[in-house]
Amino acid sequence: MRKIWNGLRYGDFQTRKSIGSVIGFSVAAAVCIVIAGLRGQIMLFVVAMILAVIAIIISQTFTLEDEDFVAEVNHQGEKESVRAVMAQKKSAAARRNAHGTEPGHMEDEISEHMTDKQKERREKENTYQRYSEQELKRVKRRYHVRKDHRPIMIDYSKSYRIKECPAFIWRVHNKVYLLLIEKEPRRICISRDLIRHMGYQPGVRVNMEDEYVAFRKENLVTNVFREYLPDYTESRNHNDPLRMKNLYTIYPDIWLTNRSAYAVMDLLCLHFMPKDKITESEQLNGFFKRIYAANILYRDRVYSIMEYKDSIEQALRDMCYAKMPEREFNTTLEQLVKGRLISDEYANHYREIRRKHVGD
Repeated sequence: MRKIWNGLRYGDFQTRKSIGSVIGFSVAAAVCIVIAGLRGQIMLFVVAMILAVIAIIISQTFTLEDEDFVAEVNHQGEKESVRAVMAQKKSAAARRNAHGTEPGHMEDEISEHMTDKQKERREKENTYQRYSEQELKRVKRRYHVRKDHRPIMIDYSKSYRIKECPAFIWRVHNKVYLLLIEKEPRRICISRDLIRHMGYQPGVRVNMEDEYVAFRKENLVTNVFREYLPDYTESRNHNDPLRMKNLYTIYPDIWLTNRSAYAVMDLLCLHFMPKDKITESEQLNGFFKRIYAANILYRDRVYSIMEYKDSIEQALRDMCYAKMPEREFNTTLEQLVKGRLISDEYANHYREIRRKHVGD
């Protein structure tokens, strides 16, 4: 009785739903039995039996487990702990032991007729099925995930044997932690001193049939991390069925999706400057390259429109007050306009700011 009360009072939505369903059907069955006895209605008694059976079936699908957690803080600021109760769904093995049957025996028969490639694909699709809301909370507690963690998507890492894996990233002093949500969770730790900047890997060609297979099945993990999947563009080659994605990298060889880059840059305060013919050109100064890099982040949906605007305006303001020849200043603005990185109106506006600064 204590477990039921604590489950209703302190449990999560799933716990309350499970207990409430059993109580609801049980009460309804009891009421129907009483009414059937008073009125002598056999059909109402049959309905009561059906409701009772439903309550029993639901009660066999979960167990109530004790768990320590802080329920509330009292007026003196002291934490009051209780033995909370959480509903944990029974595994297939547990249900088999309880009833002597295997719910998935039909699936096993089907899998016998599948090819190795089909079995591998099916296994990938079921990677995150074991993660319920409560299980994910337990994993976070087990690996001491901080409250300021960020969800991200790691596309690939050869060093850590990672492929298309959702993860949580957080920082503790000089260490960066990554909790990989794989079939079995795994945590890795990297020194912050080794992660010095954000790299760029554009135009990675992929076959969409093989991309993020595990995210084609609905479950808690796929719903939480779906927004961090990469964006794809068509190949530049005519009639090429492959697609392309732009990835961002951190030490040693961890490739992140474009939708995850901002969270990592913000958390670790990383500088981004891609290495290509533009950024390595000696004919373009640092201010042009800053705006060029910001434009890449905007096109890849790493920056929002406001973040992109703020980044450009900050670079242009810095250029206005920088000690540089007027010819270089005007040439840089012309290059930015020609490269369609800023408009003529922007260029004229900052020329005026520069003129006032030099005049002062």
